[in-house]
Amino acid sequence: MTLVIFSLKNVRYAVDVSRVEEVIPLPAITPLYNLPSSVCGIIDLRGNAVPIIDLRKRLGHGDHPYELDNDIIVIKVNGKIAGLIVDKVLSVIDIQEKQMIAPPDVIDGLDNRYIASVAQMESELVLLLNLDNILTAPERDILNKMEIDPHKVS
Repeated sequence: MTLVIFSLKNVRYAVDVSRVEEVIPLPAITPLYNLPSSVCGIIDLRGNAVPIIDLRKRLGHGDHPYELDNDIIVIKVNGKIAGLIVDKVLSVIDIQEKQMIAPPDVIDGLDNRYIASVAQMESELVLLLNLDNILTAPERDILNKMEIDPHKVS
C-alpha cells in the first residue's frame, strides 16, 4: 500500500495514494456561507469549483490560521472531488500490510471513525484516515449539489 504522509498539529496522518488526485500549494479560498464549519469554501482548480475541508477542524484540532506553506490534498471521496487543508505534505511511502494495526478505541479525543488503521513506521505511528467517513452527511450533500465532475479535475 502506498500512502501520502502529512502533518496536522505535529501529528502524522496518511491517506491512501489511490484516493489522491494531486497535492497543491494553498491557493486563495473563496468563502461560502451557510456551510458546515469544517467546509471553509471553494477553490478554482482548472476551471472547476472544488470544496475545501479544514481537516484541523474536522479532526478536532480547533481553529488555526492558514499559512503560506499549507498544502491541499485533492481527494476523491464518495465519487466526488474535495480538497483537504493540511499543515504540510511530508512524503509518499510504501508500507507493508504487516505494518498496519487496528486503531485504539481512543486517540487523544479524536473520533476513531475517522481513523482506518495505524501504520507503524520505525519510531513513530501514522494515523491512516478513513476518507469514506471524513465527510458528514451534510457535507456529502453539498458535494452532490455542486456536481463537480472528478474526470474534469484529473
